Amino acid sequence: MLKAEGLDVAYGDFQVLWNASIHVEEGEIVCLLGPNGAGKSTLMNTLSGLLRPREGRITLGEKRIDGLPAHRIVAEGLAHVLERRRLFPFLTVLDNLLLGAHHPRARRRREESLAWVETIFPLLRERRGQLAHTLSGGEQQMVAIARGLMARPRLL
Repeated sequence: MLKAEGLDVAYGDFQVLWNASIHVEEGEIVCLLGPNGAGKSTLMNTLSGLLRPREGRITLGEKRIDGLPAHRIVAEGLAHVLERRRLFPFLTVLDNLLLGAHHPRARRRREESLAWVETIFPLLRERRGQLAHTLSGGEQQMVAIARGLMARPRLL
């Protein structure tokens, strides 16, 4: 499903990843572990299009996605839930969730997706009208994950 091979990634002149590779098969759950500064976030940001590799290749299914902008990678089926949640604090829970279904494939199934994520996180139905910044940290994380799922990704 996802294959990244030979990724070299740098911030300016400071190289962070050298020849990094990862393969994720459909149905597989993968955990990326390592100490602070090991490049975990850099790898995830590269896979999701927030950073561009200097070298290497990333494919999702049969489609090459390295070099595509992040919104196109989401449309191809890869959603990234950022570690600091990055909600829109003065939008409601519902509005934050609906932003996850912004590309055409997800927009067509928006109501179905909303019902689905609310079965996974029932508390979000109760909190639909609440501003995101008033939620606890754990509740905000639920919104962030649910927003990622609203994109109907093949891989989260």
